Amino acid sequence: MAHLTVRRTVAGAVAAAGLALGTAPAVQAHGIGPQAGTFYYVDCSRTHDGDGSAAHPWNTLAAVDKPVFSPGDHILFARGTTCVGTLAPRGSGVAGSDIVVDAYGSARQALPRIDGDGAVETVSLRNQQYFEIHRLDVTNAANPGTNHRGIHVDAQDAGKLSHIVISGVTVHDVLGDDTKDADGSDGIVVSVHGTSVPTWFDDVRIAGNTLKHVNREGIVTASSWQQYEGLQEHPFTNVLIQDNTLSQTGGDGIVVEQTSGGLVDHNTLAGFNVASHGYNAGIWPWDSDHVTFQYNDVSGGHGHLDSMAYDIDDFTDTIVYQYNYSHDNDGGFALICGTADGYVRNSVIRYNISQDDSYRGIENCSGPSGPVQAYNNTIYVKPGAGMAVLRENNDSTARNVQFTNNVVVNAGAPADATFALSAATSYQLTDNTFYNTATAPGTGTLTTNPHLVAGGTGPRGERLCTGSPALASGIAIAHNGGRDYFGNAIPSGAPNRGAYAGAGVRGC
Repeated sequence: MAHLTVRRTVAGAVAAAGLALGTAPAVQAHGIGPQAGTFYYVDCSRTHDGDGSAAHPWNTLAAVDKPVFSPGDHILFARGTTCVGTLAPRGSGVAGSDIVVDAYGSARQALPRIDGDGAVETVSLRNQQYFEIHRLDVTNAANPGTNHRGIHVDAQDAGKLSHIVISGVTVHDVLGDDTKDADGSDGIVVSVHGTSVPTWFDDVRIAGNTLKHVNREGIVTASSWQQYEGLQEHPFTNVLIQDNTLSQTGGDGIVVEQTSGGLVDHNTLAGFNVASHGYNAGIWPWDSDHVTFQYNDVSGGHGHLDSMAYDIDDFTDTIVYQYNYSHDNDGGFALICGTADGYVRNSVIRYNISQDDSYRGIENCSGPSGPVQAYNNTIYVKPGAGMAVLRENNDSTARNVQFTNNVVVNAGAPADATFALSAATSYQLTDNTFYNTATAPGTGTLTTNPHLVAGGTGPRGERLCTGSPALASGIAIAHNGGRDYFGNAIPSGAPNRGAYAGAGVRGC
């Protein structure tokens, strides 16, 4: 079953993030043996309502929403059927004995569909824990343009709530409005409201889901207990967002807010900011710390507001972006977005590949930021991109950004790759390769062709050929994660420049 797969793999996935700056927290694994409880069945194609047994299943969501379920209970929906309205089952499990929503029937049949039919919530949990949702088809396309959500897990004035799992679910055509964050038109949102009792979720796993055509944000964590509002912060802990596939999100793709200790890993986002009138990015944190983003693939960002793949946003500390792929985004590769009243601290952008992005490589917001290290990234600029490889937002703000060992290759005219640094920039540019760019700032800069294998043809094309001047010409950086984008070990001596740390590729 899908939820058993999530349980087996989550601890190893989070442990792997220990290669990031510092050590990622462990996520507690639950047992996978039999759980005591009752199995309830739902088949909305039935003419007559039953008692929830296999022989006489319930046939409406209203019937499911009446009882309070107990630890170990399973609520199973018939494949190939559609239930209309809001699914809001009540009750919580306990450690080792979760309440589980899942599908039953032949795997050849379609997932059971829950159609919100214009309601604000399609699937809703409130002040619940030890609860898992698997293998549903969730949609909410009726009454478009109003506030809609696909799956909403919410808490208010409830203290610590543990173990929420959402996996193997398809969320599509959530045709909501342009509202953002915890009350937004989101595909999957785990949120906290209230200001009386400190409340947070621990052990949140959103894994292996498919989201398509959601009008604002795809996957979101958000809380009212945040520094920005001047409250004592109570962040989510042990958050895993992994192996999800998103496309056609109206605004942001994946946003991690109010989280301390998390892993956003192996997600694919194709097409974002396709409908919103606000500022959106692909995958990013806000008001969070110690979150690692790795092995993600983000493309198809529309426009310039902000529309870059990745963003270290405000009120963040110890954020790591590593081994990610950014390509074909109108807004560019990455944003470092500290504002005048906020901060971005102790964060790293390393061993990532940006290919055929436009407008900007890395840009700062107007406020201070740092220390931030951006090293050993490869940026391939397509002809006509008009990219500012580095862009500072104003001339007056001091920033501590170190840009080191990066490779930038411009395939167009030199004017397609510029640098928009302030006159008194506090960027520190050291030992980079800038090939065919309008200028080549910094110290230890190489301007000779680094000889990529086949630049612009995918990540493997951004490796270095034998004889490349970028081979073994970088400077050693401590705590570098130990490996490159491709899994090669980083040598103890002088590393290569760019995202490839291996030996030169022959025959190119």
